[in-house]
Amino acid sequence: MSNQIVKALEHGAQKLGKTLAEDAGKALKGFYRKAGDNLKKVAKNVREVEEKHAKDLEKIFKGDGKGGVPHPRSGGGGRGRGGGSHPKGRGRDQVKSPRTEGRDHGSRKCPGEPVDIATGRMFIDQVDASLPGSLPLEFTRDFESGLLTGRWMGPKWICTFDERLELDEQGVIHIRPDRITQAYPHPEPGDPVYASAGSRNELDLAEGLFTISDPSTGLVRTFTPTPDGDEALLTEVRDRHGRHYTLAYDADGVPLSITHSGGYQLLVTVDNDRITALRLANATDAGGDALLMRYGYTDGHLSAVYNSSGKPMRFANDSAGRVLSWTDRNASQYRYTYDTHDRVTDEGGASGALHFTFTYGDADPATGLRTHTETNALGHTTTYLINDHAQVAAVTDPLGHTTHYERDDYDRLLAETDPLGRTTRYAYDGAGDLISITRPDGHQSTASYVDGYSLPTLITDVGGAVWRQTYDPTGLRTSLTDPLGATTRYTHDERGHLATVTDTLGHTTLVRCNPAGLAVAVTDPTGGTTRHAYDAFGRPTSTTDPLGHTTRTTWTTEGHPASRTDADGHTESWAYDGEGNCLTHTDQLGQVTAFEYTHFETLAARTDPDGTHYSFTHDAHMQLVAVTNPLGEQWTYRHDPAGRVIGECDFAGRTIEYQLDPAGQLVAHTNPLGRRTTYGYDLLGRTTSVNAAGSLTTFGYDPAGYLVHARNRDAELVRTVDPLGLLVAETVNGRTVSHERDALGRRVRRTTPADHVSAWSYDPLDRPLLLDTTSGRLAFSYDVIGRETERSVNERLTIASTWSPAHRLTGQSVRSGGSVLAEHSYSYRADGHLVGVANRWNGPRAFELDPAGRVTAVTGDSWSERYRYDALGNPTEADWPAHSTAKSALGPRSYTGTRLIGAGRVRYEHDAAGRTVLRQVSRLSRKPDTWHYTWDAEDRLTEVTTPDGSRWRYLYDPLGRRIAKQRLDGDHVVEKTEFSWDGPVLAEQTTTAPYLPGPHTLSWDHGGLHPLSQTETITHQGETDRRFFAIVTDLVGTPVELLDPDRGTIAWHGVSALWGPTSWPSDSATYIPLRFPGQYFDPESRLHYNVHRYYDPETGRYTSPDPLGLGPAVNPETYVTNPHTWTDPLGLSPHRHRPRIETGNDKEGWIHIDGRHVTGNHPHGPGDLMPPGTTRNQVQSAAEKLVKRGQRISDPAKRMQLYEHRLTVNGMSARYRVLVDSHDFNRVITFFPVEKSYRP
Repeated sequence: MSNQIVKALEHGAQKLGKTLAEDAGKALKGFYRKAGDNLKKVAKNVREVEEKHAKDLEKIFKGDGKGGVPHPRSGGGGRGRGGGSHPKGRGRDQVKSPRTEGRDHGSRKCPGEPVDIATGRMFIDQVDASLPGSLPLEFTRDFESGLLTGRWMGPKWICTFDERLELDEQGVIHIRPDRITQAYPHPEPGDPVYASAGSRNELDLAEGLFTISDPSTGLVRTFTPTPDGDEALLTEVRDRHGRHYTLAYDADGVPLSITHSGGYQLLVTVDNDRITALRLANATDAGGDALLMRYGYTDGHLSAVYNSSGKPMRFANDSAGRVLSWTDRNASQYRYTYDTHDRVTDEGGASGALHFTFTYGDADPATGLRTHTETNALGHTTTYLINDHAQVAAVTDPLGHTTHYERDDYDRLLAETDPLGRTTRYAYDGAGDLISITRPDGHQSTASYVDGYSLPTLITDVGGAVWRQTYDPTGLRTSLTDPLGATTRYTHDERGHLATVTDTLGHTTLVRCNPAGLAVAVTDPTGGTTRHAYDAFGRPTSTTDPLGHTTRTTWTTEGHPASRTDADGHTESWAYDGEGNCLTHTDQLGQVTAFEYTHFETLAARTDPDGTHYSFTHDAHMQLVAVTNPLGEQWTYRHDPAGRVIGECDFAGRTIEYQLDPAGQLVAHTNPLGRRTTYGYDLLGRTTSVNAAGSLTTFGYDPAGYLVHARNRDAELVRTVDPLGLLVAETVNGRTVSHERDALGRRVRRTTPADHVSAWSYDPLDRPLLLDTTSGRLAFSYDVIGRETERSVNERLTIASTWSPAHRLTGQSVRSGGSVLAEHSYSYRADGHLVGVANRWNGPRAFELDPAGRVTAVTGDSWSERYRYDALGNPTEADWPAHSTAKSALGPRSYTGTRLIGAGRVRYEHDAAGRTVLRQVSRLSRKPDTWHYTWDAEDRLTEVTTPDGSRWRYLYDPLGRRIAKQRLDGDHVVEKTEFSWDGPVLAEQTTTAPYLPGPHTLSWDHGGLHPLSQTETITHQGETDRRFFAIVTDLVGTPVELLDPDRGTIAWHGVSALWGPTSWPSDSATYIPLRFPGQYFDPESRLHYNVHRYYDPETGRYTSPDPLGLGPAVNPETYVTNPHTWTDPLGLSPHRHRPRIETGNDKEGWIHIDGRHVTGNHPHGPGDLMPPGTTRNQVQSAAEKLVKRGQRISDPAKRMQLYEHRLTVNGMSARYRVLVDSHDFNRVITFFPVEKSYRP
């Protein structure tokens, strides 16, 4: 329900144009993309653009009967007719309007499916082959309705082999494979010239060959003239480091192959002057050529494209070659209607889905602007103002809100003004590199560059933090120095591939790459080597860790994972339709999850292994409007004409309304009780105030955008951060938690308000080696792949751990000298679910699971639990030993919709917002025990009245963390506990009460979400006593034992039922209130405080609906599916305990993350980069934090779930996102920053 709220609190300003592909509030990221990462992101764009042009040029202009390019034959398919079948070059006709044709794609607005709104031209961009490496190789195929220069795939399609230069008396026309065409004057040898419009690349002539150089990427494209001198065909693309690929033609100029220095070779078959097949050489298991695509033609126009499914994507064309309709491999059809200027006027699916109409106006005599409109399937119209250079000057949404854009003569964005009048400005140097961004508040970030290269050497952000970089003569980065002076250094091999990364402390990672630039061996600073093997497509087929454990993956021709076999030998598989949609996932047990799709690959339904079925309804604009659960209940969404969610109604009929301002910021929401919360923002879109039904919270930021001050009715919060944004101190109502960090940004010391000091030291892989606290020490040991194998407690006790090859914990033992104090063993089924556990306290317990992974039975010595669930996952019956605690909820459960009204002897009442307001337990021969709960407008529990009449009040800081609970006697506080936080993790509590001799403090140290130690402090008459305990947890991080190293004993142990009711021996030497990760037991309410909600362990449910709505889980009131392997540490979003990063490929996993977001050597260019040298372990740790602590911002209908949170990775503080496969136990697809980006 609070996706809009989350956006209000965390999403800054409006979207910029696609040139920067960022939010205005994330301008610095766009800045670094343009200024600092041109070497990579622009490299990607240029590669795509120029390879596509090469194909298009050859298609349209080849075959004039005058011979081909004298380039060596490299092999390939059959020959075409070679001469006379292609029309004379029409590049000059195409470029009659240089400003229109030279526009970068990032500067274009393309609504519909899709249409360039400035020209009205429909286009289709396709990648038929993508081969990864430091210099990626792609075969692209693009259509545009106004295109004149296509050749080898028809006049309207342009492919990689069509890129060429056309020469006439006026100059040189560069026809690029991305549908961009640029006009140059004739160059003189050694005196390069520039295009009259578009990108500022250099055209030169040397030794009879033409070259086009992009200074920002270092790529040089070489064109060889044909014998008649009218054309020059693309024959080579080379980077600064000698990596290259060559395009070969036969004697008649017919395309044959593309050969890459990394070993790839693409082969084409040409028949009747049309490419009819695309193959990858030596790519089959038998060593033959793998067929990637087949192409069919009607009257010379592309009419069918076959992939490995054997099914065609069909195109119907008119006589000019314009696509009138396409029908995909699932029989979905889309149709187009054009006017006489090749502009789309009407388009849509045969069923009416995604229907659009377009109008195109004449120039206004006064302004020169043309008004174009796009009306969607719901009748909502967006208006565009177009200037005479085909630039979009303004966009007005269907509600009348207008965003204005200013661009220079080269289509670079100069300014963007959102509907609220907030303007962001951009400035460039003579080379076209972005040198400054000025925000709406006047603050500015700047950059300077290496002469001749678009490589930033000095970057100063708005907060004054300075980043410095150095490069070698070829443009490879050799060092990066952060604002605190820490320097990371890099070396490269003879091909320019990354060879070493050395951090500021001297720790070096070694990387060995294959000729394509893919890492085949990575040796970490401790000597552990991970090895990777790849198939002929460059996709990883095996990953072997330093212990020799191997995970193997197979792939479809199109690059989708077909199967994965883990190190334990368990295999899962996937099946896809012809369009690449996943139809089924078969897990390691053979259980199948099935997916159904509606128009245009939109998910329509999902059926889980237990038969549970969810369906998803979309309107004609393909917006999600309803989710139907297995009981037939619907969760519905309402959108305004601009497509923004303005209301939702949950399965129980509760409605929330949202009010948005013209910029899309949430300004108010009204809950089911009618209570209204309003939001205020600054010029950058940062939340400055939240007024929840009269309760005001305010927020303040420093120039860099870091939160430094907040205040609400209960607390004042003050934060201090360093230039990297890392937290130095946080003070709440005068109680301070402070932090110290080393040169890598790792925390090395923390001090709490009770003066509990924790000091950390690390190994070269950022793994903790020592934790020294005020009263105790923990020392950690690891195996070569980073799994903890031993933990020493004050050098008196040891906790030893064993693991399976698939990295599952199989056993733990606690020893004191030669004595075994405790042992724990774990067993799993093939899909990773826990099926057995044994320890000293409970004996062996076995777990029975249903197909959904839910525990239905727990059996053991003198122990039995039974559970039944309905189709929504609600427990309908529960039974556990009557001699345990929490007996009142035993027996059947009853519901009204999704609302629990009874469990055993317990009756519940709720308010209109679904929050529990009464819990009543019936008693024999006496009145029932009754608890009353009071809530505020922000869904925070503020007061509890217990059966004995005691009244407890709860206080919260501006971030929603509970900072105190107070027992009241009238208006007087007679007992209180104050809490201090380490981010979202509880660090300390101090209790004062009449029954205590003085303040009693419990301080905790954590490793992630697992508590490691508890220090107990009591102060009396100026004297302080302390006791230190080490904590043993279960798989997810729930404490099961407290160890006393001084006595060599177990001081406390808990016995818990499945969903959390816990008991412990009455003679225990100590006590711990921590429960499931992120949970704290409140005896007065019988609930677990879970940061953003309260959890009832007797029912396995929350006492209020999830404020994030349906996004985190299909049942917003239940806890996780299986508490043995899933957690919800914030009370917001259930997730598997530990997201895992697999080696993956260029589309997912570590290879994707490393290539796209660390090194930047990704086939599709770099994304938003983390600091170089960022390790897999660092990302793994950060991914865990994101999934556990972050906000889920993904579509509830999707399998892939996206989490976002601000944290620090390798010294870089930013907002990060992680995308995980929720059906594969949070397998990490990708991880990246969204507010900052640093470029090599």
